[in-house]
Amino acid sequence: MKNSNITIGSETIHPGENVSLALPLPELFSCAPMYMPIKVVHGKQAGPCLLVTAAMHGNELNGAEIINRLLQLSKLKKLKGTLIAVPIMNVYGFINKTRTLPGGVSLGNNFPGTAQGSHAARLAHLFCTEIFPLANYCIDLQTGWLNHTNLPQIFTTDNNEQEMELAHAFSAPVISEMTAQKGSLRAHANAQEVPYLVYEAGEAMRFDESAIRLGTRGIINFMRHIDMLPASSKPRTAKHKSFIMKDTRWVRSPTSGISHSTIKLGQQVKKGEQLTVIKDPFGAGSDVPVAAPFDGIVVSMNNLPLVYEGVSLFQLAAFERLSLAASHLEDWVDESNQHSE
Repeated sequence: MKNSNITIGSETIHPGENVSLALPLPELFSCAPMYMPIKVVHGKQAGPCLLVTAAMHGNELNGAEIINRLLQLSKLKKLKGTLIAVPIMNVYGFINKTRTLPGGVSLGNNFPGTAQGSHAARLAHLFCTEIFPLANYCIDLQTGWLNHTNLPQIFTTDNNEQEMELAHAFSAPVISEMTAQKGSLRAHANAQEVPYLVYEAGEAMRFDESAIRLGTRGIINFMRHIDMLPASSKPRTAKHKSFIMKDTRWVRSPTSGISHSTIKLGQQVKKGEQLTVIKDPFGAGSDVPVAAPFDGIVVSMNNLPLVYEGVSLFQLAAFERLSLAASHLEDWVDESNQHSE
């Protein structure tokens, strides 16, 4: 069946067209114009509309690169339906290398926004009025915090079977269920009954090549699962199983100093095992060891050796079959060094 025209803002997009749009954003006091970039691949044949967003928190770079690589793939010529990609949602934060909008406000807490609200609320309202209503599915690309690297993982809504099925199709190492927080894009998506996945991997302000390749491949897997793209013609080995996190906990520094650790992302640790030692940089105090509070796998870690009391050091996750999950995560690490198809 032939696809139909779609309209974004004042632009009408015809079947078979690939277009780049610039959505005008709320003005700043400098009066400098600012626009949200939007890339649209509108297939000739009818099918679902997938919305892929990145840099909701402006200092997250991996997602923008995933979208750039996705749009360069020749397989999109066979697309059924529509791919709408927003490589940079928070343009202000991207330019200023910060997570937030003017005034230190997070865009991620202001959906669906209002036309007469704050700067963040107006931007969210614009997005939810002009772009989001077109989507049948949404994938949001995020990273860990500044100086914190996250193991690639997919977040779904608690007890949402459709999102869980799509998360397994995406095929990331870890799946985590979460409750939709008020004001989040996830909560808005739930209210509109639009399946919404978050792919989170790597660290803010840095490219993580393995996370980028895995994310690009995951979106292709997702699009094949919902019949936007034909199945691969190449014979493939069985996918690695995604493991569902049962519980997570942040291990925080009991004191300030310099952290000395040899623990790696994805490593299995036992309860009581030493994760790091905090040393006094001036050599006056005693070394303070930090131990794992339970058996788990490191799914996020602080890469900055200079730490202060209470700062997050490691995030440990519990899995139902810990040893099996650890073994498979090692396979993921090995495979991450190979190029996706």
